[in-house]
Amino acid sequence: MDTQKPNPSALPAPQRVGILVGVPALLAEFGVEPDQVLIGLPVGPEVFADPEAMIPFSLASRILESCARRSRCAHFGLLLGARYDHRMLGAPAAQMAQARNLGEALGSFVALQRMNSQGAVAYLHPWGDVVILGYGIYDQRAVARDQIYALVTAIGHNILRRLTQGAVSASEVLFSTEPPRDLKPYAAFFEAPMRFGQLQTGLVLPRSALSAPVYSSAVSGRAEPAHVRNDPAAAGDGTWSERVKHAIRPMLLRGAVTSVTTSAQFGVDPRTLRRRLAREGASFQSLVDEVRFAAAAELLELTDLPIGDIAEALAYAAPGPFISAFRRWSGSTPSAWRHGARAA
Repeated sequence: MDTQKPNPSALPAPQRVGILVGVPALLAEFGVEPDQVLIGLPVGPEVFADPEAMIPFSLASRILESCARRSRCAHFGLLLGARYDHRMLGAPAAQMAQARNLGEALGSFVALQRMNSQGAVAYLHPWGDVVILGYGIYDQRAVARDQIYALVTAIGHNILRRLTQGAVSASEVLFSTEPPRDLKPYAAFFEAPMRFGQLQTGLVLPRSALSAPVYSSAVSGRAEPAHVRNDPAAAGDGTWSERVKHAIRPMLLRGAVTSVTTSAQFGVDPRTLRRRLAREGASFQSLVDEVRFAAAAELLELTDLPIGDIAEALAYAAPGPFISAFRRWSGSTPSAWRHGARAA
């Protein structure tokens, strides 16, 4: 049974600053000073100095929103992401560069990505004869989601190209946003078919691409990332609530999310997981609802997808239960919420 309106975790989800260190240089190209984009935000220009520093995910999103607004560049996130590849990811970069093939490198990245961000999750989603390197936000406080998705998708594109020396690139690019007014910068960068208004954001690859060798691998001293690849709890610390939300977000794409399937990912039984969440004042169902609400609100605001498609993407058997749950979460129907969010 769905609970009442989900309450986001009391502590803000952290985000590694690495994705923002190139902001001052990019702003300079538009004649904008860093302190201008930080007006009204609780940080100064020194926030861009240390890539290993952690700030709230929502604050990082507000900085990106302000950058796009102050620069008057609707594709600011795309330009920023185009300057990065796996080398700016910190600890996960070492594992990726030492992998034997692309599948192992991406698997390591997915397993370790929570070290860099606990407001969104990177994942590998098998889908027929392809696999999607996807990214999904679950922090309800996040803004500028279209900028975030453009940024991380550009980084993902560069990761694929650099690790394989150009042998692998996306066959298709998916965005859970509506098309931008100007598609030219996107088309010039990705050089692949793009589909907007989708249920997820990610890069589509043929499964065979996962066998491509990683040319930056070291012959000696090779690390062995496989032991953390399927363990969501292996990377970093953080509360159990954040770990569970991180695991739930991609699981929604694969069908119903249960405490049994989720606890299995952490190598514990469901009762142990429930006890650990209870110590943090959370329940498994409340976290499922929180992630579902964040994903639903995003798809309602950023796409024109039918309500039934969104309900299915959130692992509801029919639109009715989803509409009832969304009303409890937000106080309005999905259609009314969509209209109000866009008007605002």
